[in-house]
This record gives sequence, C-alpha cells and structure tokens, in this order.
Amino acid sequence: MLLGLLLAKQGIQVTVLESHKDFEREYRGEVLMPRFGQMMQQIGLWKHLLSYQHLQLKNFELFFRDKLIIKISLSDLSPEVPFALWMPQPIMLKAFLDKAKTYPNFHMLFGTLARDLIEDNGKVVGLVAEHEGQSFEVRAAVTVGADGRSSIVRKGGRFEFEYEHYDFDLVWFTVKHALDYENTVRAFFSSQYRYLVLPKYPDLVQCGIVVRKGEFSEWRKKGIHATRQELLDGHPIMHEFARELKDFSSFSVLQARVSYVKQWAKDGCMLIGDAAHTCSPAGAIGVSVAAGTAIVAADVLTEAFAKKDFSKELLGAVQAKRGEEVKRIQGLQARFTSVAFLKYPFLQWLTPYSLAVFAKTGIMRRFQRQLMVMEQPLPCDHVRPFSD
Repeated sequence: MLLGLLLAKQGIQVTVLESHKDFEREYRGEVLMPRFGQMMQQIGLWKHLLSYQHLQLKNFELFFRDKLIIKISLSDLSPEVPFALWMPQPIMLKAFLDKAKTYPNFHMLFGTLARDLIEDNGKVVGLVAEHEGQSFEVRAAVTVGADGRSSIVRKGGRFEFEYEHYDFDLVWFTVKHALDYENTVRAFFSSQYRYLVLPKYPDLVQCGIVVRKGEFSEWRKKGIHATRQELLDGHPIMHEFARELKDFSSFSVLQARVSYVKQWAKDGCMLIGDAAHTCSPAGAIGVSVAAGTAIVAADVLTEAFAKKDFSKELLGAVQAKRGEEVKRIQGLQARFTSVAFLKYPFLQWLTPYSLAVFAKTGIMRRFQRQLMVMEQPLPCDHVRPFSD
C-alpha cells in the first residue's frame, strides 16, 4: 500500500492487488517504533497518519515477576518521535488508501489472488491473477512482490534464500485492558518464560509468550489446565483471561522466522517487505523495516520509469541501498534474543539481572536506539514528499 501510494504520487500508473476482500482481519505487527515515525516524517505522511485513530506508547518497562528492572522513556531514545505508535493495521492501510484514492492513476483490486508470473524471454511482464474464480492477466513494466513470508511472486520468480531460520515461537493472545493499566510496552520474565505485553487499540492488551520452536504443541498435549496455571503464575493482568480459559482457540502461534533473499530483483520484477526479508519479533520493528524498503523501492522505481529501464541491475539498487541495514538489524535482534530469550536456557535465571546491569551501564539504551531509531534518513533522491 505504501509503495503504491508513493508511486501514484509520482504520476506512475499503479495497481495494487489485495487477496482479501477488505483490510478487516487480525494482524500482529501493529506497534510502530520511532523509526517508523521518522520515515513518515521524511515522506510527509506523519501528520496524515496521526489524524487516524491510534495509541501513543511512551515507555518501555521490563519486569522480573512483579519487580520493575528497567524503565526507558522513548522520548530519551528519540526526541523527534518521542513514542511508539500503536495503530491497527486496518486503520493504517485505510489511511494510505484514502490518500492514494486522490490520484486517478492509482487502482486497487480487493479479493484478487496472484497465481503465477508471466515471463517473456526471461523478463517478468506481469502476472496471472484470479478474482471470484475468474482468471485474468495484469501486464506491468514492473511486478513487485509485497505478498509476505509465503510470497507467490517469490516462488514464481524462483528467488532463492540466502538464509532462513528461526529459534523460537511467539504464542499470542489478547486480554481485557485493566482500567489502571498504562499504555506502555512491557516485557515480563517469569521463572520459566518471557512475556511481551502491548496495549492493543482501542481497549485490549496483546500478550505474547516466548517459547522454543514447536513447544506449543507440547502445551496442547499437557492440556489447558497446565497452560492456565502458567498464566496464573505470570503477571496479574493475565489472571482473568487464564481463569476463563476453556480450550486453545484463543491462542495463535507466530514463528519468529528470520530470512533474507539472496537477490531481490530480476528483470521486470522485485521483492520488498517480508517477501524479501523477515525480522524477528524482537524490538517490534518488522513493519518499520518493511516500510523502509517500500520507500526506497518507490525512489528506485521512480528513476526506473524516468529512464524506462526495468532491468535487474537498476531494480537491484533497492537491495544495494537497504540490504546492509536489514542484515545489521537482524544481527542486533539475534544478539538480543540470545541473551534475553531462549538460546541458553540453563542461564535463564541470570537474564533479568544481566539486563538490569546493561540498563544501568547504558548498554541497553544504546542497543534500543540502534534498533528502534533511524540514525540517518532513508536514501531517497527521486520521490517527492507529501506536503504534511
């Protein structure tokens, strides 16, 4: 949506295909760290986004059981964007679509599935799509795969991974928002597990339990009673949810998969977002990283249309400009999760104390700034920003 909006702003004919009939579905990556706000400021969309419903999360706190170990103000990390934004993705996507609809060269097709790429002499020239059971072709100078971890475009274009792996799962569930619960990003450590606790617009709290990959299937075998007891041993905000648990239908499992495609572009085709690179949930910056790639892709494609050059060499400039930062962020996440989560289970009891030491010495603050804040503007020479 972001790429399509930016291309439409440059006067380029663009069609966005969305497989679902609307945006109203459940998403997980809805916390937008300050680096996302910085990007939106750079392209002139920040005030537009803030005019839509959202929550502003101003602090990060880490607890061991009920004891506060770390509290960091996001305004200290990023004075220019002093909060994380919780904006449900249906609302954010609608904000982009509302702006895009003002351009007659922007087209959106809901309920439309990409089925396969169309190639001509080794160059991608469009794709075969399906709407309500009817197949049709969409011809394009450039076909962009922004279709996520299970990308049809990536498979159809025979793109290869440089690496793909994951070390843990996140088990998500949603609880009621207590009246006295502040809108703050929190992490809780019990004797056995780590929890992420995030306000969820408008009046819920989203909780995630970090477990070993595949461990949730073991929970199921033990039965709902064992899961209920683990939640009762955790933070009080989960107690009412735990007492009402009847089965496992309230839970969903996200594989914390990290991947990187070897080459993001071919003649007439490129990948962006999770189709090209996925991040760990650590730091809640996956959407921000994907948005950064979309903005740089808009800049490169603006140049490509000006030159009428849609070769893999020119389209590959997106990866040349973004690849190093994506790998750096993935590396930061890996180092954090090796300490904070599950890589060394026999040292779990030390984790809260080591993190407290990191916080007092400033190491944690520097790490969070590297992860959550953009040090330099995105490399954009051709995209004209909006008048925010």
